[in-house]
Amino acid sequence: MNETQILEYIQSCKHCQLCLDYCDTYEVTQDSLKSPEGRLQIAEKVFNKETISDGERIGLYTCTLCAICDEYCQSDIPISEIIHSSKIKLVEQKKAPLDIHNKIIKGILEKQNSVNGNPDERLDWLPEKYRSQEKFEENDSDTLLFLGCMSSFRVKESASASYELLKRANYPFKIIKEEPCCGEYVYSSGELQKSKEIFRENYNYFQKLGIKRIITTCGGCVYAFQNVYPKFIPEWDIEVKHIIQIITDLEKEKKLTFKNLGTEATYHDPCRVGRKLKDIKIYEEPRELLRKICKTVNTLDNEDKIAPCCGSGSGIRGVDSSIAIKIGSKLFGDSKTQEIISSCPLCIFQFRYVNYKTQSDKNCTYITDYLLKAVK
Repeated sequence: MNETQILEYIQSCKHCQLCLDYCDTYEVTQDSLKSPEGRLQIAEKVFNKETISDGERIGLYTCTLCAICDEYCQSDIPISEIIHSSKIKLVEQKKAPLDIHNKIIKGILEKQNSVNGNPDERLDWLPEKYRSQEKFEENDSDTLLFLGCMSSFRVKESASASYELLKRANYPFKIIKEEPCCGEYVYSSGELQKSKEIFRENYNYFQKLGIKRIITTCGGCVYAFQNVYPKFIPEWDIEVKHIIQIITDLEKEKKLTFKNLGTEATYHDPCRVGRKLKDIKIYEEPRELLRKICKTVNTLDNEDKIAPCCGSGSGIRGVDSSIAIKIGSKLFGDSKTQEIISSCPLCIFQFRYVNYKTQSDKNCTYITDYLLKAVK
């Protein structure tokens, strides 16, 4: 969208305020600056080069970009896209991003990860029994298992379990010894030029390795590779899959089989493994697999595309952790089971953070780790 289109969209808002009923940040703050309608008004000021207050700037940067508002807007306004575009405009005006974003971006550029992880510990997740035989980039495969920052450093079992399941199925793939960051955090912060440089550098590296397919464990990574990279790399020709799509295919081919654990669980659809994706629909696959191993599978969504955000999208926790905790706490309250399963390591990391902060008793498990417990 160009700026004229953005302003036309903003001016088409009917101020029906229906979006307020579904916005996670507005629901827990009751702050109009942290609502879709309020953020559109802030965006209008940004694109008209009007001065905005610190509170209005924070309003934009506390949006999780979960895109629930897009689904319910009666005027079909791409609200989340406009909010992100306004961040990019603020960066152009040298009024953004916030200090916390600059700190994390600096870490990404220096350490190739968004969580301040020690690069020497990136492969600590790799199961011991495979270490001596792992060939990394030299492996003869054009399929890359891309783990990402969260799986590599914070929710390591999401990496190890995904790797283990593929190995048990004799699925050919390779991993990168010094894996780069996908750059999605940089992009969502509004630092468009820096993110485009990361995208180009990564694509050239993938081409050098002969990669034709990328399998990801992280919602942010699959969203970046599937939605964002093609916007800025016209020749992007790499197929993108989430690990759960591959595991589903392997189960159908009888290369993996699972036993029923007789458990009850609630499945959470991550925003960036669900409604944020274009051309990929990953709703039925996790449900089908979990129904094979659970006695009861609940979900948190009203419809496939309307599952709630975990509360940590787009770096909001670094801006205002209290909002992230409140959103996560509400999700816990809506869950009917003690076990919550998700297919994004950031969501699992967020849930465990909320668990700790609220002294809750939820078991928060990444989906491949849960499946590995049931594999025959």
